[in-house]
Amino acid sequence: MKKTILFLSLIFISACSHKKDISETLQNNFEVRSISNDFSAPAINLNENHLKEILVLLHNKFSAAEIKEHFKLSDTSYNLCINDLFGEGLIKTTAGGEFVPACMVINFEEGNKIKKTADSLGREMSLIAIDRLAKIKEAYQKIPAFKNIPFDAASLFILGNVIHNYWQMPNMAEKFIKADPPHRGANKYYLAVLENKIENEFEPFGLFLNRFQMIGNYTCGYYGNRHTESDSVITRGELDGLLKDKYSTVPVLNAADQKKLNDLASIILPDLINYLERNRTLFVKLYLNSIYKDQTTFREWFAWFYQFIITQTNKTLIEKGFIKYAPSQHTKFILIK
Repeated sequence: MKKTILFLSLIFISACSHKKDISETLQNNFEVRSISNDFSAPAINLNENHLKEILVLLHNKFSAAEIKEHFKLSDTSYNLCINDLFGEGLIKTTAGGEFVPACMVINFEEGNKIKKTADSLGREMSLIAIDRLAKIKEAYQKIPAFKNIPFDAASLFILGNVIHNYWQMPNMAEKFIKADPPHRGANKYYLAVLENKIENEFEPFGLFLNRFQMIGNYTCGYYGNRHTESDSVITRGELDGLLKDKYSTVPVLNAADQKKLNDLASIILPDLINYLERNRTLFVKLYLNSIYKDQTTFREWFAWFYQFIITQTNKTLIEKGFIKYAPSQHTKFILIK
């Protein structure tokens, strides 16, 4: 009987310690997303030369030998990849001399673990926007760019992007994270490589994220939790049409309008910072108990954890009817430099 118990125990330990091979680890899509205050992005293309896949594999503690064997890379080719990632500040060396990501790599298991806590915080945090809704609408009505756009039509942009995301992130950097995004080459940005289902129409983990595209003196933005129709946010022809259309619900925001959006974001800022400060001990505990504590910084971890929180905040505001949102919709906006 003892032999049987020992045999079963060995099977159980073996099953629990199973490590996916490289093919299993990379079987789904991995998508690169960045967050910055000034539209910064990596100077290298992470979708080329297996760079994002190398980040994923280093995160999962595969050795250089295993990675080179899988991709059939020579020592020279592998070292060039490592140099590109290191030069961009996306990997670092441990005390043991191993390379690990200095950015976030989030697979399904890790993302769902983050969501478990972030979702409950996001539902709770939605109460701040609801409580300040009258002041938000009052400030909205004073922004010239929205003169002909009903609040309901802009509700995802205002309640999602302005008061929680793009226009709020500089305040978050100053008041809560107390640091700018990390310097990477000549740029400053947070970066994550996120696992997503193949041919999934939604962003990884359903996150509400910003995409930006520069066309001449205009920055075209796309905010939502669905993929854009293509790599392009908007075509030059579409932009020209929007600029001429007096009845468009896509706001064209000059410097004065953008300043008013900064002021609008500040309406909930004290309550938002107080809420996050009350949970700072929880955030630090989650970070220190995660795989990321040995890879990236708390500020980078929190920037992405916050994206999970506000995604659930958006979903809650949608469910309660404060954000008018149909499954096929997203929001676009144009910034004048």
